[in-house]
Amino acid sequence: MRAPRMRVGVIGDQLDEDLPGQLRALGHEVSVSEGATLADSEHFDLIVIEAGEQSLPDLVDDLVPTVRRGQIYLHTCLAHGVQILDPLETSGAVVIAAARLGAQRWAVTTVDELGQTIAELLIGELGGSVVEIRDNQRLQLAASMTYLSSAAALRDDAHKLLDAAIGGIADSAEIARSAQGERRLPDIGGPAGLAAQWRSIQEPGRARAFRQALRRAAEITQADDVELWAIQEEKL
Repeated sequence: MRAPRMRVGVIGDQLDEDLPGQLRALGHEVSVSEGATLADSEHFDLIVIEAGEQSLPDLVDDLVPTVRRGQIYLHTCLAHGVQILDPLETSGAVVIAAARLGAQRWAVTTVDELGQTIAELLIGELGGSVVEIRDNQRLQLAASMTYLSSAAALRDDAHKLLDAAIGGIADSAEIARSAQGERRLPDIGGPAGLAAQWRSIQEPGRARAFRQALRRAAEITQADDVELWAIQEEKL
């Protein structure tokens, strides 16, 4: 059975450009406000709060005077759980914490079956699936997603270094894909060979990232001599 169409308000300082359009395409009436206020907010069936970790608590407090019983409030900040919405829930609102984990998965925390059912229906309409997590899991999950994003940024930077090194004489993308399949450190000739590679990197920030990434990789792969080299260089 198709869920009822809702009047949806989307507010916050970190608006997802895709979400309002997706909701409209499903037949919901959507209004968007870049900030903490939404005209006639008490008349909306669902208010989606897309705010950063620091700004979310204040935004929730601003919404308390206009909350009405049965209204649905959903925030999309991964680092916060559903308890951040307690001031709204105690006024009779249905509260949900639902953050994207990639294109189709959503990390969802609710306080009751009604909130869980609404979250599943809404996310299902969006073509996604629900991953149920507890409030005390969300911060570590946020850290893991940040770690993945950082690793992706480092991978892109490594591609740029590869492009510069080969000077267009080979397919750097294919080389990079092959290298990404490896889960062990390559033959680097021990710390002396590694130090020579490190010194060849002229950009200071990239050289620092090279050393720090290798230290963590060495910890994981138990390459003790490489880890020791990285630690010693950090102390110099």
